[in-house]
Amino acid sequence: MKFIILVLFIFTFTQKSIAQDVYTLPRTEVIKITDSVSKRVYELHIQKPKGYTKYKKYPVVYMTDSPYTFPIVVGAARMPINSGRMQKILFVGISWEEGANGSLSRQRDYTPTPSSPGYYGTSGEAAAHLNFIKNDVFSLIENKYSANPISKTYIGNSFGGLFGAYILLNSPDTFDNYILGSPSLWWDDDYMLNKGFENNKLSADFKGNIFISVGADEIKYANSSNKDMVGVATQFYKKLQALDYKHTNVELRITQWANHTTAFPTTAIQGLWWLLHKDKSQ
Repeated sequence: MKFIILVLFIFTFTQKSIAQDVYTLPRTEVIKITDSVSKRVYELHIQKPKGYTKYKKYPVVYMTDSPYTFPIVVGAARMPINSGRMQKILFVGISWEEGANGSLSRQRDYTPTPSSPGYYGTSGEAAAHLNFIKNDVFSLIENKYSANPISKTYIGNSFGGLFGAYILLNSPDTFDNYILGSPSLWWDDDYMLNKGFENNKLSADFKGNIFISVGADEIKYANSSNKDMVGVATQFYKKLQALDYKHTNVELRITQWANHTTAFPTTAIQGLWWLLHKDKSQ
């Protein structure tokens, strides 16, 4: 009997220890925000920079697909920031709709047209989601935090990269910098590569930086893709270059040995380093 009681005590103590041993990202908080039009609820994941003060305005890095992207981005940027080689950043991750399937939420919110062969469920609400970010998310962040409203960077991967391309061509001044990881530009028969450029809003006065990155193995029939992601990213890059805007910098990186499931961490840190590192000789 004493043995049983002892075992139960040890088990209970161990369970309590496990339950209390939770790791959280430093200086990070979660806020729920409601889309003022659709009334959908989303989480924002926010990390303040070390030594944060209200007397300084910080560049803001916004990212979609936050449950996946946020821990990768803030983790990868930690060392270059803490070593003083990259600017201090206020990170903001925008999650999927609360209570919804993540895959279906991102398909709906990040795609520019309502259909693509082989895809089912709601799609094509990129314009509405962009308005949510511009009207609700920006307002909350810039009123609650010491955010620099003229230094905003967008990071998106896959459908998030497609969404970033949509923002760039339709409302380029929304962000100052764009990091587009493995953008799904094949959506709806390469819509963004064709019709997306026909009425694009990029002007000769646009002053921005565009970083596009894709894994070398993101080609048709390779180990993780049935799309030619390298091909569409290269086409997008060349179309942007052809616009010949004097104040816009465009960079394309193809990461060797990376596929669609492994390319993003390299995209994120290389993109941020290209944009925000202090030593411009490297």
